Amino acid sequence: MKKRTTLSGVALATACAVATGSAIAPGALAQDAPIKIGVVTELTGPWSFFGTSCVAGLKLAEPLVNPPGKRKIEFVITDNQTNPAQAVAAARSLDVQDQVLALTGPTSSDTGLALYGYAEQNKVPYVVPVAAFPQLTKPGTKYTFRLEPNAAGWGYAIANFIAEQKPGAKVALVYSDYALMRAIAAGLKYQAPKSGISIEPEIVFPQGANDATVQAAQVLAAAPDWVVVSGAGGFDNTLTNQLLDIGIRPDQIIHPFGITNQVLNWGERSVGSYYGTFFDSNLEGLTTEGKTFVETFTRENERPPSYVENFCYVTANLIREVIDANPAAADDREAFRAAVSAVKSKEPTSGIPIEFDQNGARMEYIYFMQIESVDGKKNYDAKQVFYTEWNPEVIPVYDLVK
Repeated sequence: MKKRTTLSGVALATACAVATGSAIAPGALAQDAPIKIGVVTELTGPWSFFGTSCVAGLKLAEPLVNPPGKRKIEFVITDNQTNPAQAVAAARSLDVQDQVLALTGPTSSDTGLALYGYAEQNKVPYVVPVAAFPQLTKPGTKYTFRLEPNAAGWGYAIANFIAEQKPGAKVALVYSDYALMRAIAAGLKYQAPKSGISIEPEIVFPQGANDATVQAAQVLAAAPDWVVVSGAGGFDNTLTNQLLDIGIRPDQIIHPFGITNQVLNWGERSVGSYYGTFFDSNLEGLTTEGKTFVETFTRENERPPSYVENFCYVTANLIREVIDANPAAADDREAFRAAVSAVKSKEPTSGIPIEFDQNGARMEYIYFMQIESVDGKKNYDAKQVFYTEWNPEVIPVYDLVK
């Protein structure tokens, strides 16, 4: 059964009006009613550590984007169970029954793709905070807008990072068979020969895998310079630890992405390893709002935020900005879609530009961080070692990943 959280008082107000016989002036209810945004995310299942992080970012933003005197934006949160079919069912319910203005929320590319199909077919604006599969913004996309850079580009960036560190390096690639990881691998394999590095071995784990004992031994026997590691859910921690157990050094390991919960779960023994990110509490150059965001989130959640919380926080702010600039967008999906298409803004936390191309993609960028210390389950320190940005068309992402 899907779980839903909603704070709407519209139904109660309507019921009271009927019970007392009071009349509601035409248009008054619509004007006062909250603007509903459907949040379909992973509260359970393998991707729940991402989905719950997204909700935490939205919750922090909610009072800030709803100051007194402005029409309220209400986030109606529904669990997709990390299941594409459930994601579509939730989107349909939010669309038909709740009549939301737009959809957002998925952090898994598999559920994100399922929502993409529904949104495009039914002309529902869809702002994707943290799902990076390239086909979410393939040519011809009209209603979908993706905040996170595409995952094939992450692989492209990893190849360039490794080549800069050690020209001619040999790289082991081990990952789970999810859409996100396949896209990362495709970008890395495309760029590797152009960067002068080789990939050996490449090991793909089926969904649901929970042990890598044999595969870790294969990696060690290949004697790679670097190991790119990307497991799904709890298996990511298992895979990382089994590689360390067998003798792979932390400073040989690159995680294509790392959020706070992952870094804390990798623990002290992963000090020296690397991870990709788009926002991190350890980054220099955060805006004043970004620093406040980090301080407030850390105080309320007893851990620092990562790029997942940031992108969902930014999504809430973007929706408020669009509606404030275009009042018609509050009640009309086509007006909302057009307004998002025309956005020229910046992330309030980082200052990084937000501007979408004709397919809903934005400028691509990534940071690589190296872990310096891990303090139990509450905090960690990391330093920026690499930053790069690129045009979405620098690699043929839509041909590489179908």
